[in-house]
Amino acid sequence: MILALVIVLIVAGFAGAAALWWRSHTKYVEGRKEHWFKAFAAERGGTFHSGVAGDANPAPTFGVIHPTGRPLAESGHKSWVEFRHRDRPVIAVDGQEPYRHFDDHTYFRDIHVTQVQVPPSPELRIVPGKALSMPTLPPDSPLEGELTRWLAANPRFAQRDVVVEHGSARTWGQGCATRQNIVADAGYLADLADELPAALWSVSDGAS
Repeated sequence: MILALVIVLIVAGFAGAAALWWRSHTKYVEGRKEHWFKAFAAERGGTFHSGVAGDANPAPTFGVIHPTGRPLAESGHKSWVEFRHRDRPVIAVDGQEPYRHFDDHTYFRDIHVTQVQVPPSPELRIVPGKALSMPTLPPDSPLEGELTRWLAANPRFAQRDVVVEHGSARTWGQGCATRQNIVADAGYLADLADELPAALWSVSDGAS
């Protein structure tokens, strides 16, 4: 009798947990479909991708999903919107990235990535407080030296992480995307692309 009651309680517990998971998952999918990017895309004449499996959405025309350079086509469950800002194509991404906590468990935190389309060029990385780097060029490249001097003369562009590669310039930050931060980030990247020395764009992507 007691054993049967315990079994019933255990089954009921698992059923309740499954119901909570399903409800949470359903809300997650619905939330992705109704992401504010959808309205933003309509306002800007852009395109929206919910990141929900099975949804028929247009493919992005350029860009990557994550600061590490993971392609946007492999983004998984991440919402993105493509639009134009100051006549430049822009993609904004709202997603999550995994990280290890002190208890050695994997958790997820919100991250947003904004990127503008630029001409092909060698990879350029700007990290605040550190030297500019161009991993695809030989050490002591004249171009890297020129860009380092340019960055020193334009300290505004040395204040945040930026990567230029694969025809896009991107920056990112923790937290969900907002209208304010994606428009501000797009403006910042457009300014950067306009001001970078022309020599960067005259070298083909990945050239040594």
